[in-house]
Amino acid sequence: MRITKGYIVQEILDLISLKQLNNEKLPELSGDRIEAIAESIIFDWNELGDPEANLDECIKWNFEQNLTHW
Repeated sequence: MRITKGYIVQEILDLISLKQLNNEKLPELSGDRIEAIAESIIFDWNELGDPEANLDECIKWNFEQNLTHW
């Protein structure tokens, strides 16, 4: 399954919105940073190559990792 950067960016924006609704503190997330996270997710997804992998879980995990390690 090939994924687009636009799809991943939208998923990241949805995760950000959910965190904001839950009043969670977030670091500064510029457009460039969101795109870098999306590229990281696409790289990880393409490297996994597991047909049974869960894309949503991959997105969530990678997003959280980027927030804590950026």
